[in-house]
Amino acid sequence: MTPEQFERVSMHIGGTAGICWITLDRPERLNAFDWRMLVELRAALWQATFDDEVRVVVITGAGRGFCAGRDINDLRWQRGLPGNSYRSYVRTNHATFDDVENIEKPVIAAINGPCAGGGVELAVSCDFRIAAQNATFVLPEIRIGVIPASGACSRMSRLIGVERLKEMVMTGREYTAEQAGAMGLVSQVVPADALVAEAESLAVDLMKGAPRAIGLAKHVINMCEGTDPHTGRDVERLGQSWLAQSDDSWEGLSAFLEKRAPDFHG
Repeated sequence: MTPEQFERVSMHIGGTAGICWITLDRPERLNAFDWRMLVELRAALWQATFDDEVRVVVITGAGRGFCAGRDINDLRWQRGLPGNSYRSYVRTNHATFDDVENIEKPVIAAINGPCAGGGVELAVSCDFRIAAQNATFVLPEIRIGVIPASGACSRMSRLIGVERLKEMVMTGREYTAEQAGAMGLVSQVVPADALVAEAESLAVDLMKGAPRAIGLAKHVINMCEGTDPHTGRDVERLGQSWLAQSDDSWEGLSAFLEKRAPDFHG
């Protein structure tokens, strides 16, 4: 599947070289997920993974919202599936968000408006989250008799703590961007008209390092988060031993000694 075939997602490398913008593109449904959007989002991520020109990925939403979560019509169809088919369907959802978390390139969520349910889970699978002041956040699943089950319960406690996560999940309350910033769910809250510029500014800073070192840093940090400190240091040493032999490592050392900007090639 190529970007020309996408119906629910748009993808372009524009603005600043090296930044790939992936836009959820169902504005009439507040960019709610259905099966096709999941497939297209995963295809876009795979293309970004294997495109050496892409250094940073930014995910945002078309229109006035980031993502309203699962499309209710899709949700009703999903509820009618037998157990094995249901689990297979949800694995696809999980695999898409896992791709966001595991791609060895930085991923920024530029949250431009309402962010609900699976939209929150998509955002927390990204490495960085910047929210417009008009953004809102809610995990409403409890009010239809289920729980958020595509990463909220497993990813968000490390961001906002167990007690705050329980509050979000068990009450279904809506939170403002400022409240999300205070609890650590997003790193920045900016005026809506500054969101794109702030995302690009962060992306530019992320492109100053050596590409392989940036990718491996993400991978190592993710691995260390789920293991004990001793194993984590083993992982760090393994990663560093590989990077230390790279051309970019030698270029970085030379540039530092020569007091010039490094010319990294990945």
